[in-house]
Amino acid sequence: MKRFNDKNFMLENKTARRLYNEYAKDLPIIDYHCHLSPKEIYEDIRFRDLTEVWLKGDHYKWRAMRAYGIDEERITGSASNLEKFQAWAEVVPYTIGNPLYHWTHMELKAFFGIEETLSPKTAAGIYEKANLALQTLSARKLMEKCNVEVVCTTDDPTDSLEYHMALQEEGYKIKVYPAFRPDKALNIELPWFLPWVEALEKRVGFEIKDFDTLLRALADRIEFFDGVGCRVSDHALDVVLYHEGTKEEAAAVFQKKLEGMPLSEVEVATYKTYLLKFLGKKYYEKDWVQ
Repeated sequence: MKRFNDKNFMLENKTARRLYNEYAKDLPIIDYHCHLSPKEIYEDIRFRDLTEVWLKGDHYKWRAMRAYGIDEERITGSASNLEKFQAWAEVVPYTIGNPLYHWTHMELKAFFGIEETLSPKTAAGIYEKANLALQTLSARKLMEKCNVEVVCTTDDPTDSLEYHMALQEEGYKIKVYPAFRPDKALNIELPWFLPWVEALEKRVGFEIKDFDTLLRALADRIEFFDGVGCRVSDHALDVVLYHEGTKEEAAAVFQKKLEGMPLSEVEVATYKTYLLKFLGKKYYEKDWVQ
């Protein structure tokens, strides 16, 4: 019987094994989208335990845990790190057929040399072994172990990019670039939209009093991101809305929002359509990947 997670895991035929082992295996990683923290990379932090490095920010694992019925206390709440890890160990055996099952065991093997399958029975031993290995693995060492050449982080237009610039000034061998993710500029219907506009005002240093000044602020941030090495835009379009409208119509929607008035679905779609097209043109001018 073929062993699970062996050196040819998921390489189901001779061609696959040849392509991976002779061509792909030793290539560097160029990651255009990730949720790594540039601050943690710059500070080269060491993680306290496996939960901190593995579960703290992984919304894919969180989603599986919620679907399984794990209480939020043991996902993002105040439960101890050990309790959160034990909760994930409960879920893992039920993720067979989901990439989470594959990723979990490939990561345990690649970073910590652990080949046991994770379950409630093996959780304590795996947690102890991984935590011991983490004593010699920092944020940068984990990236270097993966042969990473480039990463593009996920950055809001209000982000300072101070750690990207600090890493560049230091000359760190792995290139850490920002990716421009203006979801909060588009999501005008959400409750935190106006607080975000205030944060953008502080970052650009001028009042955003109408749609023109919003567009100016976003254009300024695109220019700034470009200067720090950004070449990629990043959008989470959960629902793709489209309603053709003029700039004046989009501006009227923005003004209504500033005045605290409710917006219709058509107004939200009109605003998002115009702004997304505006951003797309700006990305094209910068020759960014969209």
